[in-house]
Amino acid sequence: MEDHFKGNHELGPPNIFSAFNNYVLLFFGVTCLLSSVFIQQLFFMLDQPRAGLVVAPILGIILPVYAITRRFPTGLRRQLLIRRPRFFLTLYVFLATFAVVVIVDYIYAVSQTFMEPAADYVEGLKKLKPTGAVAIAVTYLGICVLVPLAEEIVFRGLVQRIFSRNMGPVFAMLLAGAFFGVIHLTPQLLLSMIVFGVFLGYLFMATSNLTYPILAHCILNTVSYVQLLVVPEDKLASVPSYAQERWVLALSLAVLVYFLVRIKKGASDLSKTPQDPGESIAG
Repeated sequence: MEDHFKGNHELGPPNIFSAFNNYVLLFFGVTCLLSSVFIQQLFFMLDQPRAGLVVAPILGIILPVYAITRRFPTGLRRQLLIRRPRFFLTLYVFLATFAVVVIVDYIYAVSQTFMEPAADYVEGLKKLKPTGAVAIAVTYLGICVLVPLAEEIVFRGLVQRIFSRNMGPVFAMLLAGAFFGVIHLTPQLLLSMIVFGVFLGYLFMATSNLTYPILAHCILNTVSYVQLLVVPEDKLASVPSYAQERWVLALSLAVLVYFLVRIKKGASDLSKTPQDPGESIAG
């Protein structure tokens, strides 16, 4: 790992982390996130939720971040540490993510025993349920590709690294994960999304590569999207049956711990090998 996202970056190639104050960058990231939420809500009000899922992350997050990073010679990909994934690390991340999906669903099931899903949340799911090939493709593009990419750019690519500069990598991982859960604005999903956010933060902290949390986020959203497609409309807010079995939870926890260790070790081993010249960047 290069620097655990800490320190001043004046000694490396100029980028947004050396050019802007932490608070300015944090304000920029939060503003992008809120803009995306506002645009998406606007499209929901216009009864165009699928279009909102595509337009909001692009206009609210991806384009503004691209616009500010392109002013520097290193560009968006290198500044945000979006690097080529390695085969075995990618495999470990995939398996760990599927284990986390079970844990997240189990936490959601427990949350439902204390509170019923909000009516507006259920209605939102019904509006998103696509019919027809075009609607299915557009919804997939938004939920499973653009939203994960945009959210990881903000939460891990900006927020977690900003926190790390002053608070250290572990506390930054926890705080960014909590922020990730809170911003989803659904009480039943709060704890499960915090857990998933911390998992994504761990992937970024362990690998210094934003590609892995993006992939993991895509996997979770794809599983949720498949559930949205196959579950009847009157049971959209229900919990998958596998999430109610304790032995499945125990197995998932064991698998998760094992692959978290493998990810950490694999990333550490990679950091000891020479990188491609195009992949090295300060912080």
